[in-house]
Amino acid sequence: MLYFFYMQVKKWFLLIASIFYAAFLIAQENPLLFHNSKSVSNMLILIKEDPSKKAAASELIKKGQSNLSKSLTSVVAKQQTTPCGNPHEYMSMAAYFWPDPTKPDGLPYIRKDGQRNPENAKVPDHKSMDDWISWVTSLSWSYYLSKDEVFAQKAVGFLRFWCIDTATYMIPNLNHAQIIRGIDTGRGIGIIDIHQLPDLLEGLQLLENSAAFTVNDRKLVKQWFRDLLYWLRNSNNGKQEMRTKNNHKTFYEGLVASLAIYVGEYAVADEIFANAPQLMLSQIKEDGMQPLETERTNGLSYSIFNLVAWFQLATLAENRGVDLWNYPSASNPRMKKALDMLLPYVSGEKKWITQQIGSFEPEDYYRLTDKAALKYNNSAYKGLGNAKQSTTIPIHNLFYR
Repeated sequence: MLYFFYMQVKKWFLLIASIFYAAFLIAQENPLLFHNSKSVSNMLILIKEDPSKKAAASELIKKGQSNLSKSLTSVVAKQQTTPCGNPHEYMSMAAYFWPDPTKPDGLPYIRKDGQRNPENAKVPDHKSMDDWISWVTSLSWSYYLSKDEVFAQKAVGFLRFWCIDTATYMIPNLNHAQIIRGIDTGRGIGIIDIHQLPDLLEGLQLLENSAAFTVNDRKLVKQWFRDLLYWLRNSNNGKQEMRTKNNHKTFYEGLVASLAIYVGEYAVADEIFANAPQLMLSQIKEDGMQPLETERTNGLSYSIFNLVAWFQLATLAENRGVDLWNYPSASNPRMKKALDMLLPYVSGEKKWITQQIGSFEPEDYYRLTDKAALKYNNSAYKGLGNAKQSTTIPIHNLFYR
């Protein structure tokens, strides 16, 4: 009798242990895309103890509150007709292309690198996409910090609007992104329009425990992103972007990897991380220069922009056990070399060495040095941004300032 009781207890103990172990494995397999469990736990503690962190959390929630009254514009609302005729298709115009003044109708448009054509704003899909990404991300973090379902309800409403509702949804592709008038109906380069999408994906992870984000919502939204991932990897435009060599390639890899992790296709992400070192060496030279970015008319801006993509990719890889921060060696990390090379030009100590025909945001660079202070355990990076200006991104303040 005692033996039978022992065996039953053992059976239930092993069952409970297996459930907890499975939960542990799931937690390991599904960390937040850009913030591991340790950094989030530390942040939650600091909010209670550090007035600056508490203020940053309040600012983030305040930003979420400002999004509660906002309304998205659907891709179907644009006045222009897409090349395929389906209004549910996303459409945007090539940023740096202008009418040819030598042609009566201005066609085909000609390239003026670094000079944005203001008429592109007449096609609202790009701005609508940016709004969707920004607002859902903000609302998700506001929900996570406050546990107030009102934020989750609004975020989920935006997700249904963009991914599910038959009247307003966007078909998950970018066939008609960054069209050059008179030349094409969309380009692979247009995929850069959604380079901030990984932030929204992390927001979806924060919504997982919300009552507002139902099982059916999660299923349909995840399928939308799974379809987008398939399109990115298999369409002509997606393959075209995959073959690029500059910042477009770096952002493409980060986008595909984040989508793959979110939908559970980890092998896709791991292959990207395995190939990333060679991509890094092809883009960032030993002295930290990025020739494929410095050749542009806004070489400083694009050098920073590509580093933003590398910091994103390195963070994703880190959470999968791959260290890109210290490649090829801890004593000579290529990403750090690129960061250090840019500092005197961003600070104004030196004049930039190639073209920079437009203005640039130093804050984009200083957000990288904030992160580098932690990744390279180097206090010299800490506070460089604060010495210039405070960041306008509350979630960054929360984790890095």
